[in-house]
Amino acid sequence: MGIDPLKTFLVLAMQVVAKMTKAKWNCFRFEVYEKVGSRSDSFPGCALVSLQRFRHVLFASFFPIPYRYHFSLVRQNAFLFFTSSPSFSESESNQLKDDNFTVSYLINSCGLSPETAARVSKNVRLKTLDKPNAVLDLLKCYGFYESQIAKYVQTRPMVLLADAERTLLPKLKFIHSIGVSITEFPKVISLNHALLSRSLDKCVIPRYKVLRSVVRNDEEVVRALKRGALSLMHGDLMNNLVPNITALRESGVPQESISHLVMFHPNSAFHQHLKFVEAVKLAKEMGLDPLKIIFVNAIHVLINLDRAKWESKLEACKKWGWSRETTLLVFRKYPTFMSCTEERITKSMNFLVKDMGWPSEDIAKFPAALGYNLKNRTIPRCAVIKILKSKGLLKNHLGLSSFLCKSEEIFLETFVTKFLEDVPLLLDVYRGLIDHQDVL
Repeated sequence: MGIDPLKTFLVLAMQVVAKMTKAKWNCFRFEVYEKVGSRSDSFPGCALVSLQRFRHVLFASFFPIPYRYHFSLVRQNAFLFFTSSPSFSESESNQLKDDNFTVSYLINSCGLSPETAARVSKNVRLKTLDKPNAVLDLLKCYGFYESQIAKYVQTRPMVLLADAERTLLPKLKFIHSIGVSITEFPKVISLNHALLSRSLDKCVIPRYKVLRSVVRNDEEVVRALKRGALSLMHGDLMNNLVPNITALRESGVPQESISHLVMFHPNSAFHQHLKFVEAVKLAKEMGLDPLKIIFVNAIHVLINLDRAKWESKLEACKKWGWSRETTLLVFRKYPTFMSCTEERITKSMNFLVKDMGWPSEDIAKFPAALGYNLKNRTIPRCAVIKILKSKGLLKNHLGLSSFLCKSEEIFLETFVTKFLEDVPLLLDVYRGLIDHQDVL
């Protein structure tokens, strides 16, 4: 066998040979040990280990994914693995098999990565294919693609243990009945993942009825769900949503604005009642008109902006020459700008004032300019306008609102296509293919 007589392994090998028949010596477990890349002299004691124990050690060492041990580690530490490894009871062995099956299913059927599957398997244990296969088939019938299934299972792995026909199907049918289309299902379910885990009769339908009572129709309910109204399934509707809507109505806010708040800022509508009332009061004190839709937009901003952040943004605007009064005036025109980060406000102001030469007072007249995407909208459009002005093709006193707020189609038609004969490279400038400085 080639075992070095100078090593202590020789004594152990002699003990093994004395206790084993030739048939046992050539048994399967020795062949398996050599297959993993070792030799019979690495640790002769492994030959005395039962085949069942040998399999348990390998199984426990290499699973679950990600691989915690490598075969070389088993070779290098054979004595530790085959003499010190604890024995496995039948229940522990079954658990390991369940873990193996679960991780394999999450990878092969649900599209999870090995690492994610190993983590998710801690929260769900699959024993058969019947339930999870039925769940996946049902989700696919309701418009879920593989990537969407993977994302949802990662968030709600217990859905795989649900009864597809008795539990999930009635909920999906109900959601479809209020106007959620098949193409919208993945988004609605992913953003409101508790819809499939809560009771249909005791939770989903009663809460839907409350939400439906504060808007005008099911279409508005669906739009709120598409915005991810997480509080719908978990929030205290009767102590927050309902009294919040009552406070708006008592302040003279029209239903159109209430529906707007619920559809586009549902989590603000569900907000804790006392803070919501404070935001309503503050919006009034700032001079916002409850009859205008801007009023509820301001409430949304104020609810999510604490005093310290408010003061910090006032200071950021002050650096560009806006007084406190000017900033409040801007807020009354376009409350959403105060939701922008200080960095975004600074970058936008720096570009519009320093690079484009617009006075900060002009920006105060059209504060929505600060809300547009600087890279994808503001800079390309301003580059086009700058070129046209330099060539005398546009009047110099062109307001920001005249081109920044236009739709893509209208902007191209009005400021690009119309002037291609005069400036052939104008479209390339707009698409960012060439620097506008090369065309000036």
